[in-house]
Amino acid sequence: MSYNQATFLGVTMRALPIVIGVMAMYPLLAWAGGFTNPDFGGRKLGMFAVTARPDDVTAIYHNPAGLTLLDGTQLYHAQSWFLMDLKARLYDSHGKLLPEDHEIKPDWNVGVSPFFGVSSDLGTRDWRLGFAIYAPNAYGAALPKDEPTRYHGTRALFLASRATLAAAYRVDPRFSIGVSLSVVPVVLKAQSVMNAKVLADPDYRFKPVSETRSGDIDVDVFGWGVTWGADLGVLFRPLPTLRLGAAFATGSEVNLRGTVDVDYPDGSSDSTSQHTRMVIPFGLRGGINWEFAPDFELGADIYWWHYQVFQEQRTILGRDIIPGGMPPQPKNYRNSWNWNVGMLYHVHPRVEVMMGFQMDFTPIPTRTYTLDNPSTDQKGVSGGVRWQISDKVRVTLAFVRNWFQLVDVQDSQAVPPANVKGHAANFEIGADVQWRL
Repeated sequence: MSYNQATFLGVTMRALPIVIGVMAMYPLLAWAGGFTNPDFGGRKLGMFAVTARPDDVTAIYHNPAGLTLLDGTQLYHAQSWFLMDLKARLYDSHGKLLPEDHEIKPDWNVGVSPFFGVSSDLGTRDWRLGFAIYAPNAYGAALPKDEPTRYHGTRALFLASRATLAAAYRVDPRFSIGVSLSVVPVVLKAQSVMNAKVLADPDYRFKPVSETRSGDIDVDVFGWGVTWGADLGVLFRPLPTLRLGAAFATGSEVNLRGTVDVDYPDGSSDSTSQHTRMVIPFGLRGGINWEFAPDFELGADIYWWHYQVFQEQRTILGRDIIPGGMPPQPKNYRNSWNWNVGMLYHVHPRVEVMMGFQMDFTPIPTRTYTLDNPSTDQKGVSGGVRWQISDKVRVTLAFVRNWFQLVDVQDSQAVPPANVKGHAANFEIGADVQWRL
């Protein structure tokens, strides 16, 4: 390896904990609590509030006790697609927003949340069993390769899927309990550009690509791992018109193991293995559903996630390139929460319309904010229609629109700094079909 290659590699490896740690969270883009998309199922997409009355097979995810609301054997499929609209400019070291003549926006970003599930009462009155395969996080995005954001990230693909087995028992007509156990595979692939001059002087990233190309190197990170999770849920109906629900989701660790590939401007390359530890925090949720008038339901949910556990990111490289190893990267996350309200109206014995509103609060402080995970506080609205086509088949169509709080970060500790001013919104549309055998 030449001297210049060794210098490049040394600088790159010093920055890799940031690249890996940041990009590992990139695709979990500004959803509930900052890092996950819980919008599974027509009722959830349509009115947000679902914990106290999860009346489709997605109860496996939202509150496993809700499986007792289903009779017979149910086959279920739901799918939602979402697009992100993000525009921003970066602050230089003098507080000037650049580029001056336009805002930077992603080349593309798209996500999908598929859900395939089945539930059955197994011929019993009070027992229910369910199984589902789904993906709370399946996201891909690309930032322009000719903008200064290329030093924060250019490509990302993230998949966190689940295979969940759930069981529920109706203790009496007013009280049910449910549990679930999930296997959680996680896959990450992310790319970015590094440059020694940018690390020494962050303002160098604002120069044209033609001037920086000779020092740019491409970094490609891949990792995968498997972890597990468990949920406990309860439903309580103290009055004929009032339902209460609560659920607890365990936290867990996942170790992403893979490779880091580096391509130099002269065409040479190098690689090493990497191991990054991520933390999935435990969460609590509670909800209420009130039939306050004939054909009307009013619901409310509150979610809480223990993100305070995520205080730093650690990455271990396969080869001892840096004396003393890789220093941990501070995250300093705080706990996060979400509240939402929704209403459902039976316009016809077979047709329901829904609407909802939510507020979501990010766990990320501005000093550890990154362009690769631009999660901020957000508010959103939803709406949907659910149609019982026949005694066996029910379908839903719903949408969600979220608006993010204006981003104005000027105390970033990232390398290079993620001092930025911008705005964002996303749109999600979904549909489901449930078939009773």
